[in-house]
Amino acid sequence: MKEKIEAARQEVLRQIDSGLIQGAVFTASGGMPVVAVGKQCVHPVAKAMTEHSRFDLASVGKVFTAGCCALLAADGKLDPDAPFVTYLPEYWDKQSDITVRDLAMHVSGFDNSKPYDSADTEVFHRELFHKRPVRPRLEAFEYACSNFILLGKIVERISGVRLDVMADRRIWAPLGMTRTQWDAPGDGPDEVEHHSPDRPAGQHNDGVCFHCGFPIGSGSCFSTANDMMLFVQDILDRKQFPAEYYDLISSCGFDKNGDRRSFGWDMRAFQRPRGLSDRTIYHTGYTGQTICVDPENGFAAVVLTSRTGDHEEAIRGRMRIIEALYGK
Repeated sequence: MKEKIEAARQEVLRQIDSGLIQGAVFTASGGMPVVAVGKQCVHPVAKAMTEHSRFDLASVGKVFTAGCCALLAADGKLDPDAPFVTYLPEYWDKQSDITVRDLAMHVSGFDNSKPYDSADTEVFHRELFHKRPVRPRLEAFEYACSNFILLGKIVERISGVRLDVMADRRIWAPLGMTRTQWDAPGDGPDEVEHHSPDRPAGQHNDGVCFHCGFPIGSGSCFSTANDMMLFVQDILDRKQFPAEYYDLISSCGFDKNGDRRSFGWDMRAFQRPRGLSDRTIYHTGYTGQTICVDPENGFAAVVLTSRTGDHEEAIRGRMRIIEALYGK
């Protein structure tokens, strides 16, 4: 294990030296300790990363939206294959055949345009519920935050509580994730400085989440490596929740032209760390985050960074860190 940790640490240092990231906190299954490298922030003064550093997870927060949906499905309250308008009848097209599962796999036909990006709540909801797909469902994969904002609205409609309350009651609290939240925590000793230069640590990096002022399903939660390891380790162990929850989020539901997706997770080969199986589910975040679970090899990892360089190169960089942690 020491060799794997050192290999991962050296990779992090190379990425810091190249300007790709400012710092990182990482860990993996098998009892690996949480390792912190680099700086948590440089403004207004430099501060070192620690195992308690808390990151804006960006799109990695989508896995909590998917998890809430999966638990509601396990409860028998949500049908993944029902048209999503069954639960959101205020959507403009009452006859839409786009299913809940389509939204969760990003194959709904929506593009990633964001006409709903507004600090005016009325405008946000009006534009969200009037957004139109650009192609038929299941024709192609296209990552679109609106898919998960709609899923978050479905969670709230069925549960009767805010999305963050549902996530805390059903996922975070049962797993002991005490440092995870949806609302921006604001300034604090553990908040990580991220890519957007115009917002201080502890604020949402994503513009839509920042403007909304309330939790939305596209993510931008705040969490630590310790908490996220509890989350991915549970998916590996399959002990805390009903089997239907794990089956839904871990089973490939779309496989076309190299695009493979489960309910809320990525399964594409080209961003999967080498050595991991094709059953691996993973998710990345724009601010510099990757979490993954490989049930075939009994491996899970969490790599949280403060990205300062190119988005795509940073994803490849986190893949290399995970490959070092896997070490086979």
